[in-house]
Amino acid sequence: MIRRLHFIACIFTLLLGCSPKQPPELIGVPKRIISFAPGITETLFALGLGDKVVGATTYCLYPEEAKALPRVGGFGQYNFEAIVALKPDLVILHHGQEAEKLRLNGLGIPYIDVETRLMNNILESIKTIGTACGANEAAQTLLADMHKQMAAVIHESGKHPRVLITFGIDLDQIHAFGRDCLHHELLEQAGGMNVIEQNLPFSTLSKEAVIRLNPDIIIQLSPGTELTADLSKPWNPFASVEAVKNNQIHVLTGEYTCIPGPRFVQILKDFNTITQQ
Repeated sequence: MIRRLHFIACIFTLLLGCSPKQPPELIGVPKRIISFAPGITETLFALGLGDKVVGATTYCLYPEEAKALPRVGGFGQYNFEAIVALKPDLVILHHGQEAEKLRLNGLGIPYIDVETRLMNNILESIKTIGTACGANEAAQTLLADMHKQMAAVIHESGKHPRVLITFGIDLDQIHAFGRDCLHHELLEQAGGMNVIEQNLPFSTLSKEAVIRLNPDIIIQLSPGTELTADLSKPWNPFASVEAVKNNQIHVLTGEYTCIPGPRFVQILKDFNTITQQ
């Protein structure tokens, strides 16, 4: 097994060394597209390009039609044999997926990369995908609708509660969203204040840190979890925290809550409902 892994690593290194510096040229409007991320898949379908998507990651489950797509792996473990077999004329991936870009270069497969870390990145990615895939008009329509929905989020109450946004339910190590990420931006637009001060996408907090931060509201993102009355129960040991004392633990279970794609507008609406009640 070790020898086999070593062999694969050597081949991978050779492929990287032989890769051209520039991505293969995209000729014409693509007809066979592979998506390397759930948010990208959602964007393609939102632009009416679902019939051109021939492959996606294991985690691309929205919309419903995406569940039937051939799978090419995901999150750093892509099956390039499956990718080649699908004969794509375009792969769309994230800006930071450098190793995957090099592999695609070596295989002669055209690609474009998009950034989805922040709101403006996602909006720009919709334009980029629309332009590359011959769906400019659909992109403009989608963007106009998203801007309209975003503008409708108004903080009439004037409240600015201090909020902790966590993901997962492991309270031994509490993973929270920092200031350098989409969820922080959405929280601010919804009128909330992030209790995490570090300018990082994520932070890991101890129980003592949560007690010290003492948020007014805790928003726990648990995508795919069945919503029951017990989801907030693990927070009971934090009885001195304002959010716990005042029953302000809000668990969001929608799959979209951790996907940086067009449905971030729904996350904004959820945050606004919570912070302005």
